Amino acid sequence: PSLTGYDKDENEWLWLWDDVPELDMEVGYKVKTLAHYERSAYQEISIAETRAFGRMLVLDGTPQVTEKDGFIYNEMIAHVALAAHPAPARVAMIGGGDCGPAREAAKYADVRSIDVVEIDARVVEACRAWMSPPSAADDGRVRLIYADGCQWLRGRRREYDVLLVDRSDPYGPAAALYKDAFYRDVWEALADDGIAVFQSGSPFCSPGVLKSTARQLRKRFPVVRTYLCAVPSFPGGIWSFTLASKRWDPLNADLARLQWRGARYVNPDVYRASFVLPNYVRELLEWA
Repeated sequence: PSLTGYDKDENEWLWLWDDVPELDMEVGYKVKTLAHYERSAYQEISIAETRAFGRMLVLDGTPQVTEKDGFIYNEMIAHVALAAHPAPARVAMIGGGDCGPAREAAKYADVRSIDVVEIDARVVEACRAWMSPPSAADDGRVRLIYADGCQWLRGRRREYDVLLVDRSDPYGPAAALYKDAFYRDVWEALADDGIAVFQSGSPFCSPGVLKSTARQLRKRFPVVRTYLCAVPSFPGGIWSFTLASKRWDPLNADLARLQWRGARYVNPDVYRASFVLPNYVRELLEWA
């Protein structure tokens, strides 16, 4: 099949090339084998066995999560909000078809329900079959909902304590997850003391995504905090999340709540340090 993003070199090695248009560059990942490929109703789904990062979920030629460093992204999108909120009973996430963030959310005893909204059922099935961590889908609190995240969220009122937005880059169908109407719907769907976390891109490779996210959230939320982590497989390595809260400030969180024992990246020191931003990121946010 014709595979978006894949190409062979002169020695017949297969490579996956991730385009970074903002910097006029590509990042290449050497592929040992292509473990899985299919074209679903929505996108190309492949599982590449890479030399550097093990198995990698790839959607339409863009890497999403890897076997070796996926734990970093999953822990950081989930634990910060779940520790900052004193009693997060109702959790939802848009995206995250690998169920990695759901697996982290399930570590909190307060959590009674976890709704995972994924547009493409085949992503969940491919991850269940090929990606190594055990699926959170078997936890009784997890409900898989196969729907467009924007449409699903619309009209919901005060239903969730924590909402995690594990969105892909702002192109194609995912572009709707970056628009003002979506941020309004997030506000409406959160309880009166709810917290949302948004994947907000690389502050170095795609600063516009972070700026626009912060700007939109500041229109509505009294507490908006950007935090960083290092994900080696992502272009540039440095990644941002932006937290928006109606009441709770993550800087004042009771970190005795943080379920970090058994985690591989997050701990109380990393939690606190993730909010300490380099000057170039501070300046970026000042002008947002």
